[in-house]
Order: sequence, then C-alpha cells, then structure tokens
Amino acid sequence: MAYSVLVVDQHPVVLAHWIAPLRYAGYDVEATTSFAEARQRLALQPPNLLIASSRLGGFNGMHLVLCGHVARPGMSAIVTTRARDPFLEAEASAFGASCVVAPENHVEALALVSRAFSSRPM
Repeated sequence: MAYSVLVVDQHPVVLAHWIAPLRYAGYDVEATTSFAEARQRLALQPPNLLIASSRLGGFNGMHLVLCGHVARPGMSAIVTTRARDPFLEAEASAFGASCVVAPENHVEALALVSRAFSSRPM
C-alpha cells in the first residue's frame, strides 16, 4: 500500500511541481489550493504526510499541521516557505513538523518526502 500525501498550496503551478514526481515515485497524492478543503480532508482521511505552504490566504501551513495531528498524531508534516525563516522553523519543530525552503526541483522534493517518512513511524 502506498503512503498517502496531501499537498496544499494556493498556487496550482506549485502543486504540479509536487504532484508529478510524487505520483511517479508511487505515492498516493491528493492536492488542493484551498485551506478549507485541506482541513476537511485532514478531518475525514488524514494522510501519512502533509506538505503545506506557509502562506495559505488568511491561514498558514502550521494551522493545517495542528489539524492533521489531531486526526492522525503520527502524521508527518512539511511546511514550505519561500525563504528561510528561523521563527517558523522553531514553531514547526515544536509541533513535530519540518519547515523548509520549497524545493527547486523534483530530486529535492523527493528527498524531502523520503526524509519525512524515514523520521517518523507510520
């Protein structure tokens, strides 16, 4: 059974950057540009891994990490940013998530996902 991944970013181009390599690598991937839809998916069927942008309109990826951990405490999570943010990195770490600069290519994206799965029991 493939690991499930939910990718959330308000920019469809960024979603496409994640979806193709993850599906090719065998992950079961869902994606959305909507914070509300992501929150609903997390409540109904939380994934093994959440990848969420730090900026989601009036919300941010950390809000989704918290929602996801309520439904699935062992869920891995990655919050992506445009530039390194030590405050957000510390906050993410406190909530059991990683905070990283968004990967620039498929190899970096797959490496991030691989590290996320290897660092937490599913």
